[in-house]
Amino acid sequence: MDQVSISASQFHALTMQNVKMVQPGEGINLWFFGILVTLKALGNETGDSYSIYEVMVPPGRGVPKHIRTQEDETYYMLDGELMWIIGEQELRATKGSFLHLPRFVPHTFENNTNKTACMLCSCAPGGFEKYFLEIAKMVTTSDSAHHEYSNDEINLAFKMAEEYGIIFVGHRESKGKRNDKMISLNKNYERLCHWSY
Repeated sequence: MDQVSISASQFHALTMQNVKMVQPGEGINLWFFGILVTLKALGNETGDSYSIYEVMVPPGRGVPKHIRTQEDETYYMLDGELMWIIGEQELRATKGSFLHLPRFVPHTFENNTNKTACMLCSCAPGGFEKYFLEIAKMVTTSDSAHHEYSNDEINLAFKMAEEYGIIFVGHRESKGKRNDKMISLNKNYERLCHWSY
């Protein structure tokens, strides 16, 4: 086996180019299904080993039940509370809760409280953030604290899903307010989704 000799200064120069500090409030801010996603580390910044993003989920918001086929995910609750449905199991996540989701596990979450929930999410390998960058709306200074998403945004999210290894498998109506935009997806995407209410 050949050996390579590297001095301490060469090693430092090689490793320091990949160090990144993202301060509070920094990152790429996007609206996705009315949820604020802030990309903190992109796959191309981590050698595609992972990506990390912060998610702020306003009251009454959530995502359709789906399966990721290309990434394992982790979620760490920073604040608030979310109701998760993983397979058919319901779990309540509160501040400090950690969730590991391997690929091919159907899941969804929803904020059924009156307080915004915040979590830190990672995807391994990196690259899933490209889905957000392609379909989500960039946050502008004129945006309100809560973004109302359109049927066009929903249609684009479903249209691009297959390219990013996402399979939408269903969505249960929340026990609270009915989400007519999500229900309307049933009519447009029956071949992709099974929606039960």
